[in-house]
Amino acid sequence: MKNLILLLTFSFVMVSCRQETAKTDNTGKPSSISTVYYNGDIVTMEGENAAYIEAVVVKDGKITFTGSKDEAMKQAGEGHTMVDLEGKTMMPGLIDPHLHPNLGAMILNTKFAAPFDWVFPWGNVKAVRGHKAFIAKVKEYEAELKEPKEPLVVWGFMEPFHGDISRKELDGISTTRPIMIWQYSAHVMWLNTAGLKYLNITQKETKGNSQIDYGAGKFVEAGFFNVVVPKWAPTIRNDGVMKTNMLKLRDLVHMGGLTTIGDMGTGSSGELWGDFKYMKNNLENDKTPFRMQFTPDVNTLNLVNGGDFEKTFTDVKEFGKKTSPHIIIEHAVKLYADGAFFGQNFQVLPPGYLDGHSGEWIMTPENLNKAMKFWWNKGYPIHIHCNGSMGLETILDELEKLQKELPQLKQRLTIEHFGESKPEQSARIAKLGAVVSANPYYLYSMGDKYASTTVLGQQRGSEMVRLGSLVKNKVKFALHSDFTMAPIQPLLLAWIATNRVTADGTLMAPQERVSAYDALKGITINAANLMQLDKITGSIKVGKKADFVILAENPLKIDPIKMKDIKVLETVFEGRSFPLKD
Repeated sequence: MKNLILLLTFSFVMVSCRQETAKTDNTGKPSSISTVYYNGDIVTMEGENAAYIEAVVVKDGKITFTGSKDEAMKQAGEGHTMVDLEGKTMMPGLIDPHLHPNLGAMILNTKFAAPFDWVFPWGNVKAVRGHKAFIAKVKEYEAELKEPKEPLVVWGFMEPFHGDISRKELDGISTTRPIMIWQYSAHVMWLNTAGLKYLNITQKETKGNSQIDYGAGKFVEAGFFNVVVPKWAPTIRNDGVMKTNMLKLRDLVHMGGLTTIGDMGTGSSGELWGDFKYMKNNLENDKTPFRMQFTPDVNTLNLVNGGDFEKTFTDVKEFGKKTSPHIIIEHAVKLYADGAFFGQNFQVLPPGYLDGHSGEWIMTPENLNKAMKFWWNKGYPIHIHCNGSMGLETILDELEKLQKELPQLKQRLTIEHFGESKPEQSARIAKLGAVVSANPYYLYSMGDKYASTTVLGQQRGSEMVRLGSLVKNKVKFALHSDFTMAPIQPLLLAWIATNRVTADGTLMAPQERVSAYDALKGITINAANLMQLDKITGSIKVGKKADFVILAENPLKIDPIKMKDIKVLETVFEGRSFPLKD
């Protein structure tokens, strides 16, 4: 019967003007029949310049041939399936090496009121700018809720765009409904009086905490994470909520054309195995069209372990045993340098912030250096969250020291985010052999604000995320979203890197632009390389997984300013087709 079905399928595609991809069996695995993709712009992302091929042959979820169409049909053998791309563009499946699925799933359970547009499979949310507009949006959301005491959580508040807010103003919206305003950075929250009562937070327990303003209902950093989160977690982070919103996250990743994502900081919630559970239980199945790589947050894990590095090392080794076909773990660790970018807590070298305030450390230089040395000695590649030039200088100083002390160890260090930096630091990164996973959305979202005379000034503010300097110094870089700090839209990130235009339409530091091809490398082959996955994905090459994205237009053949508007039509993950819904 199965052979008959295959024969009928083959007969159908030979007369169809739009042939279909290979079918899958009931286990979700690709059938053993070969599939030939042809008649489109097939960009391999192999080499320093754009390379095209006529056809690709896929069998058993892997690429078995690339080259001419005639030879592809010979290599595919009898009974193969033909997929006519009809002039569309096919590239390697896109990659986001740094996002936060658990935090993202929780934020997807809130109402959005951010200063920038957000696009979702279930409906778009327009930008909200200005204080009055933000309060109006909160009131609109509040009026939509039927249950009078159902909590309202609104995410996306940013002081530079929305001004100041307080408990008193939120009480003016409702004295009975708990209202919780979650800052864009996810490190700050404001609550009205009903919200404080809902979480049973009293003034007595917050007294003396410099990161809590009880009168204003404001909880910052540790004030938020240590006081609000433990009482709120049972309602925002439970099996039902996480299942619903992990599936939303899956659809959002698919919409972006991704076939590989990286959780850069598994366990940041303080629950390593909880983070793992929510992702594995909800996303490791045949309906998920992408693989996941988990990088443990060893700073948080070490804090949970009371500073016992060896216990943390044992936990990381145990965690690594959970690697499976679509979950990759044992490869690297995550540390932190300076504070949040959106909260202006990143550490800046002189002349510093122009308003005179100072940044913050997530890990002090002393603690960071100690942790770097420990994990370097263990032979682990290290990824370090770093937003400012002082944080970067601290990392590079310690890396140089480690390389001199332990020249036999050759693992790599990755700078994560790369917000504000000095021009000469790009050359130093190159000299030390480090690489960069950058978030260009920093420039898009905050360039106009941070170029002001009260933050960094025109030159430093406009030169944020200086990717052109990395290319000049031959530093390998990838692009990431750090979702929800940016949308999961790799083509948008590549557009920013290529054009350096802000959300307000301002061109900033054009000398730091990169070519469209270099930007696309940042979401394909370079991203795979930084994740140590370039042997299996990231380019269209024989032996690699059959991970593709099919686009309506070729990003290398259109005006770069239109790149972010290219429509993702379909992804192929390990040979299985996943078309996007209209």
